[in-house]
Amino acid sequence: MKKLIIIILALLGLVACGQPSPFEEQTANLSLPKDDPAVVTTTVPTPEKEPFTASISAPNQLKSNEEFIVEATLKNLSDSDFTILHASGLFYFSIKDSNGKRVNTFAMAMVGKHRTFQGKGMITEHYTYKLEKPGFYEVSATAKFTFGNGDNEKNLELETNKASFEVISLN
Repeated sequence: MKKLIIIILALLGLVACGQPSPFEEQTANLSLPKDDPAVVTTTVPTPEKEPFTASISAPNQLKSNEEFIVEATLKNLSDSDFTILHASGLFYFSIKDSNGKRVNTFAMAMVGKHRTFQGKGMITEHYTYKLEKPGFYEVSATAKFTFGNGDNEKNLELETNKASFEVISLN
């Protein structure tokens, strides 16, 4: 009987791992306008040995208490498909004020998620946030994932450049 319960719980856990989180469902259809002068996009190339780049886009300026969207993208520069493993999201987002103090709290379920990352493909995630205090800020994101098989498995943490933006008062 105990074995049956363990098997059922294991199957439920596997099914739950394959379900998108409510955050992913909410932000999947949100997008930042492309070629908009009000949006800053920066990219960090990876070392030559890894076939990935990470980039981030954020508005140049926004009003205090205005919700905004930051978009982070991981690109596979190779022609090869990879299976990657990551938490419920791929990117961890960080927003800092002009003094370098982190102003956001970012938590993510550590559910293991397998995903096929196609050659020349991209994975994009969105982060929605609101800042009350006017000033200058910078945002970056770190993609944390594992790729490869067996002895060739690698854990990567790939940080984007920092995108700067200004929050102005509502006056």
